[in-house]
Amino acid sequence: AWTFFPPEKKKKKKRGRDKVEREIRASTMTTVRLLSGKEMPMIGLGTWKSDPGKVGAAVKAAVKCGYRMIDCANDYGNEREVGDALAELFRDKIVSREEIFVQAKLWNSNHKKEHVREDLLATLADLQLDYVDSYLIHWPQAVPSTGKAAAVAKHGNHPAPKAEGTMFPLEEDGTFSSDQETHFMEAWYAMEDLMDEGLVKSIGVSNFNRTQLLEVVKNKRKHMPSVLQNECHPFLQQKDLLDVCKHLGVVLQAFSPLGSGDRPWVRDPLGPPELLEDERLKKMAEKHGATPAQVVLRWQVQRGVSIIPKSVREARLRENLDCTFFTLNAEDMDEIATLNVGWRYLLFAAASMHPDYPFKDELPHDYVLEKAPLNTTKSGSS
Repeated sequence: AWTFFPPEKKKKKKRGRDKVEREIRASTMTTVRLLSGKEMPMIGLGTWKSDPGKVGAAVKAAVKCGYRMIDCANDYGNEREVGDALAELFRDKIVSREEIFVQAKLWNSNHKKEHVREDLLATLADLQLDYVDSYLIHWPQAVPSTGKAAAVAKHGNHPAPKAEGTMFPLEEDGTFSSDQETHFMEAWYAMEDLMDEGLVKSIGVSNFNRTQLLEVVKNKRKHMPSVLQNECHPFLQQKDLLDVCKHLGVVLQAFSPLGSGDRPWVRDPLGPPELLEDERLKKMAEKHGATPAQVVLRWQVQRGVSIIPKSVREARLRENLDCTFFTLNAEDMDEIATLNVGWRYLLFAAASMHPDYPFKDELPHDYVLEKAPLNTTKSGSS
């Protein structure tokens, strides 16, 4: 016999199942204690290249299926929508503020000490928060930057002549403006003060090389970096950098952990194939009843690397989080180690005129400074 469920009752049961599923997924989330004392989930949601109009729904779906870390940046152009989504989640009591780890970044235009606070306050306003759990220097070089005034999201995250004051100021020849006089330690000292004020709970760096990370550690006045966020995936495994981070107690966090297949620039035909199309990963995934993406994410977590995969699709969000439900054996880990070819997708060579640019040894000897790319934040909707 058929059983009839009134719509409101059926909806209530679904909400109950969703809550149970959310609690199960959240309970399996591995965390790591940072040098700041904060607990950080090992898996979070990345928002780089998540288009406005989609990122808010992605944040809400991610939290509802168990994510407890959201990675943001003001130059992504979507922090206000992220903030609206978080406010709704808090208002509806899906989670409390204390349950969510929010990470933001200091943009390159704002490395001068007098601009750091303005950068953070603008981010806090857009995110509708009183503090962020982690605040990173996004890049070591003050490019794009004029050094004359702070540039935040309300000024625009698009390349434009420097007189317009956007976050991506351009010179007359179409190259990025560069504040050659400002060094990243100036920004670090200002961020230490923000941590003392309680506006940020942890501080760290992103896209720094080994030498630059050690410079921060050596010259800090008060606080150690808690996180180093860098591109990291099986084609760029960052083995030496991971070893240094473990020695220092710094957590290495991987952006583009799946190889940034939706990156908004032209693929190099001489480079390796798309990561998730690698036949060895496909075979390993089949063995474990998983997807290649899940294998790659599980590999990172087992190495002790935090990950922030990006997606705006609910099914993909769940799939990425489910990388915790199986384990790679030693043979699997050794085979993935053979994929390392030192391939970096995000070189950002257009910012290489600055002395603090981190990847100079990866540029060709005859590299000529290129004009600024028109877009570094958008992609498809994977």
